[in-house]
Amino acid sequence: MSKKVKYITTAIVYPNNRIHVGFGWECVGADWLKRTYQLRGVETYFATGMDEHSLKVQRAAEAKGLDPKVYCDQMANDIQKVIDDIGVSYDRFIRTSDADHHRVVEKLIQRCFDQGDIYQAKYEGYYSEVTESFYTEKELIDGLCPVSKTKPKWISEENYFFKLSKYEKPLLKWFEENPEFLQPENRKNEVLSFIRQGLKDFSISRSNFTWGIPLPFDPSHVIYVWFDALINYLTAAGIEDELRDPKSQAAETFRKRWSETIHIIGKDISRFHCIYWPAMLMSMGIDLPKRVFAHGFLNLKGEKISKSAGNIVTPDDVVKKTGVDPFRYYLLAENDFSSDGNFSYESLAYKVNADLANDWGNLVNRSLSMARKYFPEHRFKAPKQFAPATSVIDSFEKFKEELVTAHEKIDPMTYVKRCNQRSRELNLFIDQMKPWKMAKDPCQKEDLEKVLAVILEGIRMIAVGLMSVCPVQLPKVFEQLGVPRVDFQGGFETLVWGETEFFPQKPTPLYPRLELEKE
Repeated sequence: MSKKVKYITTAIVYPNNRIHVGFGWECVGADWLKRTYQLRGVETYFATGMDEHSLKVQRAAEAKGLDPKVYCDQMANDIQKVIDDIGVSYDRFIRTSDADHHRVVEKLIQRCFDQGDIYQAKYEGYYSEVTESFYTEKELIDGLCPVSKTKPKWISEENYFFKLSKYEKPLLKWFEENPEFLQPENRKNEVLSFIRQGLKDFSISRSNFTWGIPLPFDPSHVIYVWFDALINYLTAAGIEDELRDPKSQAAETFRKRWSETIHIIGKDISRFHCIYWPAMLMSMGIDLPKRVFAHGFLNLKGEKISKSAGNIVTPDDVVKKTGVDPFRYYLLAENDFSSDGNFSYESLAYKVNADLANDWGNLVNRSLSMARKYFPEHRFKAPKQFAPATSVIDSFEKFKEELVTAHEKIDPMTYVKRCNQRSRELNLFIDQMKPWKMAKDPCQKEDLEKVLAVILEGIRMIAVGLMSVCPVQLPKVFEQLGVPRVDFQGGFETLVWGETEFFPQKPTPLYPRLELEKE
């Protein structure tokens, strides 16, 4: 077992509305990343959660006549249930109202203040309540927020500021020395361009609302949402243990996690995670995350899915119609995680039916049926070498390496393609060998047994790969193959050809065809 602990996070979501399939894509992508690390034998820790302290959350609570904490408690229950419903295997669901987060934020912002990186000044500028961000007039598009397309407010107030400008050169140096820090490459170019234009100090407090963590050095101000929210990653990783006792075992656990941090975020918040956040960490004297991956937007009928636009499709609505695995499979297999993707029920049904019900389902069902029909109560073991299957065996010898490559690139779409490629190869092998014809010739019985054993072994290996994509139903295929169920922790160790004995059982379709009504 690796001594590394891969610490994977999603962004934390605003509870001003129910979560949509765009955030579901992020959660499923991060979960696939975590589960595949587990299959590779790497210890993991995965955090997701809720960003509560903001003006728009306070207003959402007021609109329902609720105290913000009561409102957030209700939303936390709903959001956690939806994330659970799509099979996201998080280790901590963090809320920025959590007591340990309050304590951590107070200590770390005080550290920045003591460092001389926080000062008080008057601020005037355009502020978008939707994105919780300040913009210059030049950044507005036709007078509107460039992200939410809503009209920002001109505000003038006394706030505390963080000296972001101080970290302009250190940030450029960091990017130069750590070229893999932000991916994909085009996101990095955008961030570097922004830094080179010159960084301005940013506001970290507000005094016109009370729903937030008070500044320890001026309780009349609450900490502005981004400074509070970004620190959630440290809280969830367990930094309070290190702040309390750096020599403790718990502090060592935190350091093991933090040294292998991977943030999975949407491309619209890459500036905050790759400029503001690294600068804050530099000020706090804390190591920077190892990697930030900024995925694209998920579009619905050509438009970005967003709460502010009101075109919401929720993950639980989809799962009620499709089941968990088909929903996850579609998000990961149909859409390039590094680019913008699309969602529609029509394309979901088409993709799932073509890949899971037809290619994969047909492969499993006909292979097990033939094995049971031609060799009742027989145990199979794939040959290490078999001339008619040389190309198939060679392909599966490379399978694990190709999965690892796609995983390291955080490329679930290619990862699934590698699995589907093997499924097609096995279906083609069946069509070429025609086991139903071989079964009619007693002289070919030995070769027929080898052909079927090769197919069963290939199915098993594909199933191991797809476990992190479809964790609910797909592992049941091991029962149908008559082999031990593969454990998520270290499952890739079983991706060795010709060492497993099969005792085929009656096949049961795991993924029936989807018949979805038109949108």
